Amino acid sequence: MPEDRKFKAAVPDQSYWTEMVKCRQSCPVHTDARGYVRAIAEGRFEDAYRIAREPNPFASVCGRVCAAPCEAACRRGAVDGPIAIRPLKRFLTERYGTEAERPLGQPTGVRLVVRGPETSRAQNPWDLTALRRTGEAVRDKTKGRKVAIVGSGVAGLTCAHDLALLGYKPTVFEAQSVPGGMLKLGVPEYRLPRDLVRAEIQGVLDLGVELKVNNAIGRDFNMADLKEQGFESVFIAIGAHKSRNLPIEGVELDGVFRAVEFLLNVNLGFKVDLGERVIVVGGGDVAMDAARTAARAIQAGPDHEAIVDATAMSGTMDVAREALRMGARDVRMVCLESWEEMPASTLEVEGAQGEGIEIHPSWGPKRILGDGGQVRGLEVHRVIRVFDEQGRFNPEFMADSEEVMRCDSVILAVGQSPELSWIRPEDGIETHPRGTIQIDPETLATTAPGVYAGGDVAFGPRIFIEAVENGHRAASSIHAYLTTGQTHAEERGRWQKVDPFFQSRLRVGEPEKTLPVVQSGYRRFGREEPPNIPIERRIGIAEVELSFTSEDASQQASRCVQCAINTIFHSDKCVLCGGCVDVCPSACLRIVPLSQLSGGGELEDLARARYGEGLEALGRADGLGAPMPGAAMLKDESACIRCAMCAMRCPTGAITMERYQFSESLPAPPEPVAG
Repeated sequence: MPEDRKFKAAVPDQSYWTEMVKCRQSCPVHTDARGYVRAIAEGRFEDAYRIAREPNPFASVCGRVCAAPCEAACRRGAVDGPIAIRPLKRFLTERYGTEAERPLGQPTGVRLVVRGPETSRAQNPWDLTALRRTGEAVRDKTKGRKVAIVGSGVAGLTCAHDLALLGYKPTVFEAQSVPGGMLKLGVPEYRLPRDLVRAEIQGVLDLGVELKVNNAIGRDFNMADLKEQGFESVFIAIGAHKSRNLPIEGVELDGVFRAVEFLLNVNLGFKVDLGERVIVVGGGDVAMDAARTAARAIQAGPDHEAIVDATAMSGTMDVAREALRMGARDVRMVCLESWEEMPASTLEVEGAQGEGIEIHPSWGPKRILGDGGQVRGLEVHRVIRVFDEQGRFNPEFMADSEEVMRCDSVILAVGQSPELSWIRPEDGIETHPRGTIQIDPETLATTAPGVYAGGDVAFGPRIFIEAVENGHRAASSIHAYLTTGQTHAEERGRWQKVDPFFQSRLRVGEPEKTLPVVQSGYRRFGREEPPNIPIERRIGIAEVELSFTSEDASQQASRCVQCAINTIFHSDKCVLCGGCVDVCPSACLRIVPLSQLSGGGELEDLARARYGEGLEALGRADGLGAPMPGAAMLKDESACIRCAMCAMRCPTGAITMERYQFSESLPAPPEPVAG
């Protein structure tokens, strides 16, 4: 090894250990996925449900339609495949959530859980327990104070949930005849059962939240009206329900549908006549689902009317799949992106193809052809590239590559934007050039005092769990605004030692501690997706994805590498034998002289505290030509599989396996000022 080689190193601190649990850190609401996955592996299913439900009032919905950023960040994914975190959450909610025969909750019938002391392992500051405790402490300041929430989607209802627990009197205004926003108007029922959505929403309303449907801002009331009615703060969460258009010839023809309007009509029970041949323009998940549903409707019978529930519009797959369920015989997708660039998930693409949907990547619409005012075909041309050298969306098409696809209808699923025509100059709400409401990204505050905005109306179309986070954040900011209190979280950590031999048995399921057993046991089970109903049975609104069995759930959960368990090095006991380096199966450990380290000031301070000299001095030779003493143990966290072999190999006990248990809590409310 070259003596002048430098290793960039960092001294572990609290944030370092917290960030080790990548699934939790990547979740917008900091769900302790590691906690509930571990509990499933140990057979503690009720505890696991409590952990999964605490920070998320829509845990049952999330178990079916969440985009699962936790899985994308999962450390096990670097080995063979991430833990099936979302399906495992569904496994729990089907037993104890709102869809369960006997939901785990209070005897009053409010379908919420209270964390018991046995499960308080990782607490989010805006979870159920923290909110109740904080609400009890500040209820004299919050009780009965009115907050208006415009929009009953995920963000709005989450905000209402939190404010109600804090003692406020939130009122939710919804433009449609039913609450839920895209929970009722976007994702098809074969992905998200309608009864489940109703139950989740009812759980929020049962907290004392008032709901006013058929009340649209700009039509039935305006911002000034809310102030006159005594609302002290407003959260705008109306989503992005306006379809974007394509500037091509023929969009005005009969038979051209916009994805959002199409799904709204279907979800509200109106029959939509698509004809037999449908082309969906777009490359995301939403359009695919819509097309699949349309075809199944005609298979189930000519009078069948598909009614769809939804969370968030995120692409075009839903539209295509919905079209199938509505009775279309021939459904095709045309998208600008290549197979590699297509935004739809791989599973959605495979499911759609299995149901007979043709996908044509790298083709773009040029014009819609018609006869007598009715759609007859779509002219497309080959795409050379979608983005230019600067990474901007700027499609380039191949000359003389036009082809015509015959069809009876065209569904444009190319995105949505918010409807903001209701904003008046006197409201003081400024908008962004991209068509969203301008906000402070940290607090969600708009340019109008006491008015906040979140979800799609502020950020554009987002994934489901980000809307939940926005609802939490809005409630936090409104609470701070109305009480002049602080609502930021204070995070603390503590350590618990873990028997390395137990850690090894937990990993491999056998008492032996030899390296081959650890390696083979660690890879014993690969990632498995939950079962799906056979393609020939995918008609009507039957759910396609099924749930894990208890055995399969426990097996999949046992694949977790338990990122909160870490190797802790005690330098006073280390004799630099190198045994840990030799035995490590993933080669993530290295012992190097301090002179080869580079890092920030905390590294320099650590060297001075231990040796009385800085890193530069420790790298200089003394009068005899020997280097100054000092060595460091480096660990590559991205490679560690938490197998505990290093701790078992260490002859002096210098390495221990310890679980980092973190929690967050809201600061106590300020004491009242005398007089």
